[in-house]
Amino acid sequence: MFPSKGVGGAEYPYVLVGMIEAWGGEIVDYPERRHCCGFGFRQYFIKGNRGYSLSNTHKKFESMEPFRPDMIITNCPGCPYFLDRWQYVIAETQGRTYGQDGHGIPVFTYEEVAGLVMGYDPWDLGLQTHQVSVEPLLDKIGIPYDPAKKYLAKNGKNIGEPKKPHCLK
Repeated sequence: MFPSKGVGGAEYPYVLVGMIEAWGGEIVDYPERRHCCGFGFRQYFIKGNRGYSLSNTHKKFESMEPFRPDMIITNCPGCPYFLDRWQYVIAETQGRTYGQDGHGIPVFTYEEVAGLVMGYDPWDLGLQTHQVSVEPLLDKIGIPYDPAKKYLAKNGKNIGEPKKPHCLK
């Protein structure tokens, strides 16, 4: 809103980048990094614009694919939802997946990553609600989790497991 007041400016904001670097991550500056995910409120809330929403996300994934990111960290509340869910839609409608071995690219809010860095259980953070499976990334970066607790509520009751997508592993 006030580009001159932002840390790093409007084009290269540094707050999220600074967190990622402090946590040991590497920033990938792919061509569409500053491009909207497609949520943009009116793009999605108006039914006739939903194709525009999906095309924005598709454009971002095509742009980042050559860089093979391990994960996507966002600071916008719409981005994690759309970047996660549209991967499912693209996989189911086009048979196309991003990420390694057909798993997709896990998408996190910075709050979720902060929770993981601080040692919170991934399932307590709600990571089981993501369309793209987070387990391959958790394994890669050494975050412990119990697969048997993935779909258990705090009281130990099974909350139900969603159906698995056809194309997205």
